[in-house]
Amino acid sequence: MINPKTIPFFIIINLLFFGCKKEDSATNYLLAPDNWRKETIEFPLSFAPSLDYKGTEYVRFAPGWGKEGAEDYFSYAFLWYLDESPALSSTILESQLEDYFNGLMLGNTTSSSDTSSKIKKTKAFFEKIDNVSYAGQVITYDAFTTKKEVTLNIIANYIPCNNLNKHLVIFRISPKEIDHSIWNKLNGIQISVDCKK
Repeated sequence: MINPKTIPFFIIINLLFFGCKKEDSATNYLLAPDNWRKETIEFPLSFAPSLDYKGTEYVRFAPGWGKEGAEDYFSYAFLWYLDESPALSSTILESQLEDYFNGLMLGNTTSSSDTSSKIKKTKAFFEKIDNVSYAGQVITYDAFTTKKEVTLNIIANYIPCNNLNKHLVIFRISPKEIDHSIWNKLNGIQISVDCKK
């Protein structure tokens, strides 16, 4: 016979188990290898409220993202799945990614030696490749791993998703040069949304 006092305990365990399972299987529209960690963030982003969008950011991190010296250190991709057009330009991308990385790094600065006064402001530089693609660099501070400045190479692609009335921007990011093998993996990341023209 089950002791009535143990019933709430089993209910709590089941809720925790299924809650975690649901989180693990949450939708992420970026298709990457299974060992690339997933993250999903709703807009407005708490660390970058100036990005005044409605939608979701989907992130996939390479296995060595947080490991100094790894071939895939700080290599990842994120997708902005937006309700409205971001009206991208080189200037807009520079401004938005400066705000994005400034907020991200300052929000993850925890130790007393990493005070915001010691952290240089992020600088972003972008060039338009074609009507939907941009290439650039972001020079920022790695508050997560090295506690040093890092230069990130970034390719951004805009995808209008007219049939869903959505606007997608995928960012592929790595400190490695574009001819490094990590870019084969980054370029292999696909979006699982079917955007018919």
